[in-house]
Amino acid sequence: MKTLSDYNLEKFASLVTDLRESRLRKVTRLIAEERPGSLLDIGCGNGEFSSRFLPLGFTVCGIDLTESQLEIARGRGLEARRHDLAAGPLPYEDGAFDIVFAGEVIEHLVDTTSFLRELRRVVRPGGCAIITTPNLASFENRIRLLFGVYPAWAEYKLEGGQGHVRSYTPATLRRHLHENNFAVERHLGNWVPFFPQRYADDVRMPFLAKTGDWFPGLAMDIIMKARRT
Repeated sequence: MKTLSDYNLEKFASLVTDLRESRLRKVTRLIAEERPGSLLDIGCGNGEFSSRFLPLGFTVCGIDLTESQLEIARGRGLEARRHDLAAGPLPYEDGAFDIVFAGEVIEHLVDTTSFLRELRRVVRPGGCAIITTPNLASFENRIRLLFGVYPAWAEYKLEGGQGHVRSYTPATLRRHLHENNFAVERHLGNWVPFFPQRYADDVRMPFLAKTGDWFPGLAMDIIMKARRT
């Protein structure tokens, strides 16, 4: 029987992120608000996203499951390590980072409380964590449930899916962060799916990113910036 880590390793071994996503553009702005310091990218992949902060004066570390992706990340200047989040604590000292970014990670983990505790441990006092995750309460999912259709990005099996085993609404993520001594400062959304994604998305239609600022609770993705209290 495959473990969840085995599944995630196979699923994301060659993942390529589109930097034009409004989710990543907004995360970029949230990171750039902070004074340059140490940044940890959890699930860094090939480092294409977080390496962009090196010229801004950040020291960037990353962890991922896939060694081939990590080799590319190292070539881009990241101090990148292989680590399985399900196997144990993050391989860093307490308070090692000013910023920790976990993009589309928490929904793949069973023990999300231990994960948030680890984020708090490795973030210095006054530092911040930025988390993105699919929004169970998105506009599209509200319509789906109204008609008895299973919500998008929530999955009842591993096969054929994205490996999601946890689902969050904005209020639930805010509460979970608060329970682990983070104070949410910013809540944004990527874009609101007033139309099914096969007809419209924020890459082909960048202006849709504004809808995630206007109605973050209805957006497809939750983007939260929280300060360690």
